[in-house]
Order: sequence, then structure tokens, then C-alpha cells
Amino acid sequence: MKSLFCTAVLLSVVSSSTFGKDLIDINTFPEWFQNDMQRELTISDSSTITIDALEVNGKVPGKATLAESGDGYWYYLIDIGTGSPLECYSFTSFDGPANSLYAVVEVGLSGVEELNKKTLSGQYNMAIDTGVINNTPFLSLDTLYILDGENKERVTGLIKGLSAETEQSLQVCMHNELGYRDSFYRVFESFVKLFQKSPSGSTFFEPVFRLSFNGIPIGFGYESHSVDQDGDIKTHTKTALLTPVDASNVSRTDGVDISWSTAEGALINASTHTIENSTLNSQFDLSQSEGKWQVAGEMQGKPVSAVLSHEGALLSDYGSYLVSLDLLDSEQGQVSQSMWVAEADPVTVTEVSFSKVTDNEEANLKMDMGPFALQFLSDNKGILRKGSMAQGPVTLDIELISVVGEPVLP
Repeated sequence: MKSLFCTAVLLSVVSSSTFGKDLIDINTFPEWFQNDMQRELTISDSSTITIDALEVNGKVPGKATLAESGDGYWYYLIDIGTGSPLECYSFTSFDGPANSLYAVVEVGLSGVEELNKKTLSGQYNMAIDTGVINNTPFLSLDTLYILDGENKERVTGLIKGLSAETEQSLQVCMHNELGYRDSFYRVFESFVKLFQKSPSGSTFFEPVFRLSFNGIPIGFGYESHSVDQDGDIKTHTKTALLTPVDASNVSRTDGVDISWSTAEGALINASTHTIENSTLNSQFDLSQSEGKWQVAGEMQGKPVSAVLSHEGALLSDYGSYLVSLDLLDSEQGQVSQSMWVAEADPVTVTEVSFSKVTDNEEANLKMDMGPFALQFLSDNKGILRKGSMAQGPVTLDIELISVVGEPVLP
């Protein structure tokens, strides 16, 4: 939960987009374009994809051909009966769902230039979305492009892209064709399901949240909480964001946080890294030795090493769920906790306040961190159902879109 708040804080600081809900209104395009965008088809045949290294063996709609493979990647062409085949990748080494999806789309645009022997004169953010396949979150990015040329010589097209990270790898598919959005998604869904594995028996809580920025669903937050044989809690959090900066540009952010805590929510150690626009922005490790909290890592290429002045316990990300639940069940109106929030300041401890909200039907709790405040609705199991933070003209919304289990250990 705390990591979602940190994502919202980061977005409000670095972003200034004023996009509305519709990135591009299809009704403003010529009739032929609108008609082509409505095209769909029934895919009658299927084929088998087998990747022994990832224990993958199953069918997808269409005729799949392994076009290329190498160290840690597999590249398939999948013919579904449209003018262009789907292109699907599986990577075991990658930056993240957001950065890798954007990179694949950029490769696709370069291929379009080469194929048509024309120069790209414009590209525009057509649509951005996020959702889940079973409990696996995915990102969607549709990019409209225009190649140089007058009248009939001008080429207008659309590259649709989808990405999802499963346990061992990242799946990215794209399709260079107007329309066929549902058809494309059905193939991608089947492709991703080949790589999904059942969660281990030690995993007891897995929520997925949709993150929206000024009404645009730009990414997701995923958490996995599991318990080890000693009763300690491992929390693995992943965030992926595609934030429109203007009509043509998208900011990409992938973040990973892994922490260990006691079953009571006290932090044991933590590590975090963030990749922004294909560059490692920050990487930190927090550990405790002889009662001292120590931070080591780097930010924007510069080394960071410090001993925190705080010597007491720190609340973990998992612990923030327990604090929220305890607060709702108590007579107290507010409680403060010390937390390590690398996004705010990696070399200090941040005081985070949790308080009850009584005058808002959409929220029953508020989390304050300095000048930022997130109001959210927590259910009787301690699960965040939705939340919102306003900072000037920017509105950031969090919505639970899938969940397995609950935060309190069974």
C-alpha cells in the first residue's frame, strides 16, 4: 500500500500532463479510417508454442512461427489472417513492462519506415490502458503513425502493443494494422497464459491496482505477499507506468521493491530500483547492522551511502495494511509511523500519518506524507479498494482491479 502512495507522489512531482480521458477521438478521422478501426475477425485455427527453458507448451490462436531466438529471448510471428502478422516476444532479461513495451513499439516504427521506404513524419499516443489476465497485470499502448508523402502517397497506420510480466519472463506483442483490437488481445491473452504459473502455497495476498492520471489509466501496481518457514513476510511490489507527456511522447517508469518484515509488520530489510525511460534512475538496499539502518546504492548514476539517524523500528509496506486495519478497528483517530520511503528521500526516515476520514463516502482513511495526502477506501479485511490524491491540476487515482487472498495471515 505504501508503495502505491510513493508512486503517486513520484507522478505528481515529475508529471505535468493535462490530457483528458480520450487521447485521440476516432470520430475526427476520415470515414475509411473509422471503418478500418472497427474491423475484427474470427480466428479459426490454432498452433502450438513450445519453449522448454520456460516449461511452456500450449496453443495460441493463429499460425505461430518461431522467427528468431537467442540468449533469453524468443520472437514469434503469428498469422491470424490480417495483412500483417502479430509479433510476440518473450524475454527473460528486460527493463520492465513499460520500458520494454515502448522499446518494442519503437523497433516496430523503425521497421515500418524501412518496409515503406518512407520517413516517419509523426507519431501520436492513440490509447493507453491497463488490465489483468487472471491476476497478471498488463499494459496497452496504441501508437498512431504517419509516414511522409502527399495525398495517396502518405501512409497512416497504427501499432498496437501489449505487455505483461509473468513469473519468469516478460511477454510483449505488437500488431501493425488498423482495427482488430479484440482479435489482437485474444491472441495476446492466450500467449501470456502459456507462461503463467500457479502462485506458491506460501503466497497469501496478491492485489493488483490500476493507476490513473487525470482520468487516463496509465499503469498498474502489483503486490505479492508470502510467508517463509520462519514466519517472516516477503513483499514483492512491481509498478509499471506509461505517462503521456504530450501528444507524441510517453514517459516510461518501471519500479521493483522487495522487502522482508516480521508478521507484525516491522521491516527487516528492503531493496528497490526504478528504471525511467530505459535508464536506471535509482537503486537502493536498506539493511540493519548493530542496531543501525544502512543505505547503499545509487541515484542517477551517483553512489549513495548513508547510516540513517533513526535507530528504532520501521514500518514495512506490508505493515501499512496492518496499521490501517488496526486503526479502523480502534477508537483512535490517527496514528503515525516511521517508514523508509526511498522515493521521498533514501537517506532519511519519513514520518507517515494514518488518519480516519469521516466526511467522504469514497474514503475512510488518509495517508499523509509531507505535503502529499492520499485518501482511500479500505474494506473490513484491510484491502485498499480505491484511493485518490490531488496535487494542483493533477489527480491520481488508485483502483483495485484484481485480488487473491487478504493481508492478514490465515
